[in-house]
Amino acid sequence: MMGAMMGATPRAALRTEPEFQLITFFRFAAIEDPRAEVERHRAHIARNGWELRGRIYVNEQGINAQMSGRGREGEAYAKWVESDARFSGMRISVYPMEEQAHPRLALRYKPNLVQLEGGTNHLPLTDREARAKPLSPKEWHENLIKVNAGEADAPLLLDVRNGYEWDVGHFRGAERPVQESFRETVYTNVQDGLGPLAGIDKSKPIMMYCTGGIRCDVYSTVLREQGYTNVMTLEGGVQAYFDEYGKRGDQLWDDHLFVFDSRLAMAPDGRPSAELGEDAATLRCYCCGENTAPPPHRNCPNVDCNRLFLVCPGCSDKLDGFCCEACTKASHIRPSLVNPGRYEKYSNYDSPESRAARRGPGRSNRKVRRRQRRKLELAAYVLEHMTSVDESRARLVQSTGGTFADRTRSLIDASRTIVVEDEDDDDNDQADESDSEEGTINPALSRYSKQRATLREAYALLAKDQRTPENLVEAAEKIAEERKRMKRSEHEAKTPMICL
Repeated sequence: MMGAMMGATPRAALRTEPEFQLITFFRFAAIEDPRAEVERHRAHIARNGWELRGRIYVNEQGINAQMSGRGREGEAYAKWVESDARFSGMRISVYPMEEQAHPRLALRYKPNLVQLEGGTNHLPLTDREARAKPLSPKEWHENLIKVNAGEADAPLLLDVRNGYEWDVGHFRGAERPVQESFRETVYTNVQDGLGPLAGIDKSKPIMMYCTGGIRCDVYSTVLREQGYTNVMTLEGGVQAYFDEYGKRGDQLWDDHLFVFDSRLAMAPDGRPSAELGEDAATLRCYCCGENTAPPPHRNCPNVDCNRLFLVCPGCSDKLDGFCCEACTKASHIRPSLVNPGRYEKYSNYDSPESRAARRGPGRSNRKVRRRQRRKLELAAYVLEHMTSVDESRARLVQSTGGTFADRTRSLIDASRTIVVEDEDDDDNDQADESDSEEGTINPALSRYSKQRATLREAYALLAKDQRTPENLVEAAEKIAEERKRMKRSEHEAKTPMICL
């Protein structure tokens, strides 16, 4: 499929031999012995002496590759894969590079080609009819015009990438994803009060996109299982759209595209965003909130924080590359990167003296701090997405009066029937899974959904002037403790005493 393969390569690059190439492709296909398939690929690469780096994952459902190679070696490997009847016709994207885009080669068997809560082995990925209808870039563009014009029959536009990818760039009219991680998508998009699909007619057209298309194809089988009947995807992902519309004046992509290789971000015209200079500084700075940050993201040098964030040059200089004042005072740090990129393993920056200073409870304390930071971020998100139902429940709980503990017990008592029903549903779902080869997807079972539900309960306990992320997390922890205490009391009341 040479037309698709070369569509991502600028004409100038076709006239000269590239020093390196970045290659991406995937294909769903039934592979009887994926581990033997991995060895076959490894032997072919070694036999040809190709210098390939990146990620090539194989399992029973197909292959997924993001890698780079010297000269045209990566392209030769991709064409060799495509010559196999099982992978025939797959789309191959090729980009010229000045250096390898990945540090090393990881060619291996992987249980899931993409990370999704509950796994992907039970999903019918190899069944073309079970996946969404693919739209060509032209068809996608025409529908995107309808979305931005607000036409009555316009589809719902859904970005299924990670939240931090949206921050770098997105299709015009696309809302920021509810989830920070794609693996949560199964649950977050349909969650009442938060998800963009919650409460919509399941026959409504849904058009969704991701970088290269594989995440959309996987998630489309989930949506079909959840009952959504009119699901469409952008064939080839955003990369395919850039091939056709990236250099046109009517293209409908805002800012840059986050990519998972050494470029970190690319412009619609195919250039690495780093080549755009000051013209790339259009993104929202995490520190000051101004739209003056260039891509790509940086990791905070504080190892205990490691926040992935966008920062403008002014804030970067002011905070010496850290994400906030508190992190500048941390002791477990790496040197600030002069140029954006990936940090190496911390051992490369560490010393025997600093390791000795961190012995004892330091490691567990760092885990506690990271866990607390994630809780605060989730609480801040929940506060931003409260609904009228949450407000009504809050007014009802506040009107009962009493101490905080009294209100907590009342709230738990009011939800006990629902909790019992959920537990019964859990049992039924587990029984269904054991009776069939395919797993089932139940959004109520997600730990993300349960965490959000508890935070929304905590919201009802707090007065308006107390609703901060810190107070919300503290109240949620008290609810969890009270719920455990009440269950223990019930268990003790039911357990007969043994007299000796």
